[in-house]
Amino acid sequence: MAGDMRGAGGLAIIVIIVARGACAQDAPVADAPADVDAPPKNLWFVRAGYSPAHVLTASPLASGENGARTLTFELGRQTDGTRDWHRVYNYPSYGIGFYVGRFDHDRELGHPFATYGFFSWPFPVSNRAQVIADVGLGVSWNWTAFDRKTNPTNTALGSDVAYHFDGGVSVRLLATERASVYGGLSVMHWSNGATKLPNLGLAVVGPKVGLRYNFAPQPPPARARDLPRFEPSWELVVGAAGGGKSAAASTGSKIDVVDRWRDFKAFNITTAVQRRFYRFGKVAAGADVGYDGATGARVDIVNGSQVEARAPVDERFALGLYGGYEHVMPRFSVLFQLGYTVWRGFDDEEVPRFYQRYGARFQFSDHFWGTFAVRSIRIRKADFFEFGVGYRVRLGITRAAAVSST
Repeated sequence: MAGDMRGAGGLAIIVIIVARGACAQDAPVADAPADVDAPPKNLWFVRAGYSPAHVLTASPLASGENGARTLTFELGRQTDGTRDWHRVYNYPSYGIGFYVGRFDHDRELGHPFATYGFFSWPFPVSNRAQVIADVGLGVSWNWTAFDRKTNPTNTALGSDVAYHFDGGVSVRLLATERASVYGGLSVMHWSNGATKLPNLGLAVVGPKVGLRYNFAPQPPPARARDLPRFEPSWELVVGAAGGGKSAAASTGSKIDVVDRWRDFKAFNITTAVQRRFYRFGKVAAGADVGYDGATGARVDIVNGSQVEARAPVDERFALGLYGGYEHVMPRFSVLFQLGYTVWRGFDDEEVPRFYQRYGARFQFSDHFWGTFAVRSIRIRKADFFEFGVGYRVRLGITRAAAVSST
């Protein structure tokens, strides 16, 4: 549980930093584009949403139907065009939100809550209609965790704290300069990143409706024009990340899998060359040097006594090569990487060499970034959670490329 709380605390801190960093970017500048009208004095709004959703999980939940109801309450800020990135992203909005979930499987899953940071990216359809892509990331709590005696069927979550991911696509209709309505599709996912077993994961998907109210009149923004010039660029990144993980130790004895769950540490050092090939995307090729404390873990019964063992320290290291894609938003990006372990000190045939990384980065400055990601195997099986920091050097940077990346 200590590992879960540390992971949750890290996510909560990142959510706060994202919100504060985004606000910092919104400070007005003297040289606003001439085509931008004077912005409203109050750019804040509130938004509420409801989704009747369907539960998706491999966990054998048995206390009810696979139905769920989710409520979200959000406080956001509308961008006003006074910074280049406002126009590049068609005047997006961002903020913080609070989630309340209720499940038909309430006895097994509990009554969870979550807090998260969100980013809304609009794509204008007409003067009063937009298609909106939403992404949110944060931390959830108050789950009823797995317990072999009191809650054995909830193998979705082995902890009462988990990360919270929210994504969706909707159509926004502007009824007035203060009010608008939404309708679309929402997907939410929860997992503890294998910091505590079991961890089969949990998701819901369903239609979503919502309302938004602006604290002051906000005329519909015109489609962005006169965008800053974009030039492709190269980057070199280096970083380090670590976290805790739970794993089931191997055995040759008759020991139940629950009794073989153990907690370990893991970390990696990474470096990559990245190519920003268009405004919103980068591709990368790099290498990972990783340490996995669970390497070769065993629990056996010898002469009536339980004996535990692991691979020697020098055999817990591995080298992997990877490639991936990073989708860029202001200061924040989401990434997906595919890797292959080309060398490891302990060759366990039960552990796949092919691995994946799903995660996000936040740019604290032009050079320093933070990351949180899940490293997984077999596509969907979380291996461990990574929290880390890194440094970026731009290669052959031009002023136009620097402007377009802010």
